[in-house]
Parts: sequence; C-alpha cells; structure tokens
Amino acid sequence: MSNVDAYHVDAVKHQGEDALPQQAIFPFLKLPRELRDHIYDYAFATQNHRCQRPIERRNLKYFQPSAAAILLITRHDYFLLNRQVAREALEVLFKHHTVYLSCGPFVLKTLFEKIEEPNGPGRQWLKWLKKIHLDWETLPNLRNYPPERDEARVDDYWEHDQVQVDVDYIRGAYYNAHYDEYDHEGQHYDDNLYDPPNMPLYPSFRHHTPSQPPNANDPFGLSTHYPFIDPNRDPAQEASAADISSKLDLLVSLEVTPLFTYLSSPSFTLTSITLPLAFISRESYHHRHLSRPGYALPVKIRYWIQVCVHALLMLVAPRALGCAGDSTSLQEVRVRYAPTDIWASMEPTDDLVRMVDEGVWFDAPDEGQEDERQGQGEAFRAVWEGMKARIPVEHRKELGKRWGLRASVSFVPWDGEIDNGRVGDELDVVFTREDSAR
Repeated sequence: MSNVDAYHVDAVKHQGEDALPQQAIFPFLKLPRELRDHIYDYAFATQNHRCQRPIERRNLKYFQPSAAAILLITRHDYFLLNRQVAREALEVLFKHHTVYLSCGPFVLKTLFEKIEEPNGPGRQWLKWLKKIHLDWETLPNLRNYPPERDEARVDDYWEHDQVQVDVDYIRGAYYNAHYDEYDHEGQHYDDNLYDPPNMPLYPSFRHHTPSQPPNANDPFGLSTHYPFIDPNRDPAQEASAADISSKLDLLVSLEVTPLFTYLSSPSFTLTSITLPLAFISRESYHHRHLSRPGYALPVKIRYWIQVCVHALLMLVAPRALGCAGDSTSLQEVRVRYAPTDIWASMEPTDDLVRMVDEGVWFDAPDEGQEDERQGQGEAFRAVWEGMKARIPVEHRKELGKRWGLRASVSFVPWDGEIDNGRVGDELDVVFTREDSAR
C-alpha cells in the first residue's frame, strides 16, 4: 500500500461524529521558539502589576509545584494552554521580567520552599528568578497578630437537648458554613483569619519566656491587680502605639528576617528587589506626631521600612542577616516612593523635586542647623536608623558613611489616571553598591 493510500484509509477511519479526532500539534507550538518567546515577552510586559490579586494562604494549602501552578498563583493564567507553553512562559517570566509577589513574608517563603522540593525542577526555576516586586495587599491588623489558634466555635450542645423546634424558616436550618469567617474560601474570605489552627499556614508563635523570680514583698502578685473591675464586663480590646510596635517587631523577627535570610541563600540568584515606601500628608504627620510621639508614621509604612532595611542589608551586609558570605548576587534595590492617598499627594510632607536634587540621605545639614530638611523624609531617616541598629560598629566603619550605597533618584510625574493605582507624583529610588556603581 502506498503512502497516499495509507493516508486515505487513516482519514476514513476518523470520519463521523462519534469518531475520535487525531492528536494534532497545538497550533501555537508550530511557531518558532524565538517567536513564541517574543509573544511571552510582550504579554508579560503589558500586564499592570498594580491591579493584581494577592497570593493567599489558601493558595498554599492546595499548591503543588509545577510551571502551570506557579503561573496560576502569580496571576498569569492566560498561558495555561498546555504544559509546554507553561514551562516556556515561566522561563521567560523568571529570567527576563519582574515577578510581582503580593503576600506576607511567611507565605512567600513557604511558597518558595514548596517550589524547591527535592529531586524536582523547582530548584532550577528558582535559579531563573532574577527580579521580584514585593507587596502585601492583605497586611494584617497587628492588634490581632498573631492570630488565635483556637478552633472555630462549636454549638453542638443543642443536638442533645431533647427539644423539638420548627426551624423551617430559620437560616440555621439550611446553614452550610457559607459565612463562617474561620475557614471560608468565597466572597467573605479573610487571609488573616483563614484556618489559624493549620500549623503549616502560619509561623510558629510559641516563645519560651524566661520565668521571673517571685517578689518577696508581693508573693501573690496583688500589686498589679486592680480590684474594682466589673467581672461581668469584657476586657477592653485596646492597643497602644507601643503595643502595635512590639507586634510589628514580632512580625519582623518571625517572618521578614527569615525570608531575607532565605533569599540570600545559594538557592536564589536574585539581581533586583522592588518594594514600596510611602509618605503621608503634612497635616496627618503633624497630628500623629503630637498624638503618638515616636510613632508618627503609620504601621504599614513602618513595616515597609523594615523590609527596606532587610533588602539593603542583603545588598551590602548579608552577614547581618545571618548569611555565611559577605556578598550576594543582588545588584540593586528599587524603592517606589509614593503618596499614601490623594491628600498626601496634594499636601505632601516631602519636597520630591528637592529630593531628586539633594538625595535621600538627610546627612548634610546646612551651617547652623542640626538637621537637614527637618520634617521631611521620615521614612528614609527611619531606614538609616534601622541600618545603624543592625550593622555592627566595626562593619559600619568598613562600609563608610552611607553604608557603601549609592542612590539614583528619579521623579515620576503623575499622569492623572487613577485606574493604575497611582494617586500622585512618585520617586523611583535605585540603590546599588558603591563599588559596582563606579
């Protein structure tokens, strides 16, 4: 039988409505690999990161490492056409684009650890990863940090009360846990209340507090007891600025520091980290400065100050993070310095144009002044104080006055569009090592 006849017989076999179709090559894969890479490149370049959804704890619960799963969790699901397309798209994304990661540091570290499973391709995927953009849209209310690990409320006592009640018109008769805030994955999902007893979804909060010796003059602890509290009244759920600050310190020690120690390990070859930093309006700053001495900046800004400190330590002093070496592959830390809201844009605390000309160091006051540009650049001042607190004195002398860093500051004017998440003029601040910048 000739080749033509064989082809004719094969075609006849697959005629009819119930016949199975021939397995054909996906049309997109018929294009040359170079052209496919250009298509991946264009699609990733046109995506707006500011409108992305966050990576959540429920994603960790069901995540199994694969190229398709990583694209799905990073919101690039338009490339989930088949496994080969997903692998090729992931390679282009990790090698040539900034990967937007909006989640908490523990969630991000756990996600990377799941990808880096033994004897899998995930180790190579993490080696491809070059640039990341950190964000955290679901930053928790630190009054509730760490979350309670108690199980959800159980009201099963009524099952044995021997009382018959008509409940046909009561919602509880048809209750399916749709509004259960403890473990709901639908419209009312809250990432910071999701399944707290599930240990792999949260860091370990157990700390051994040293036992204090009893006071000989107060063996029963009555000196700290207030006897006139109404026993029927619930305790007031109040938290001072100092309490919130201690919760922030706990968050940094349990989640932020372990993340950057992991990012500094040989598992990664990161070259760029982008993160947000913000300023508030002048009126808000003065009000907070008077009402909360020492805590004028909101807790969200103070959190990103700590993240910025860790990123800069990873750039110039990785030993301060507990790393073995003196250098990492990281080449730059980019800071998007933006207003928190439209009021901060209209009446900013900082002169952005002046910061472009004079920098973000605030270490060169004019003659007769103790402080340069007093009342401005509070976020960057806090960053330098954080660097000072974490780097030993001997190492500080080696790094120099400005921590061995060089800053390039660019002004990014606002185009008036609010759909992209921007509300005013911004600064793009790029920190590099001074030796590499020469």
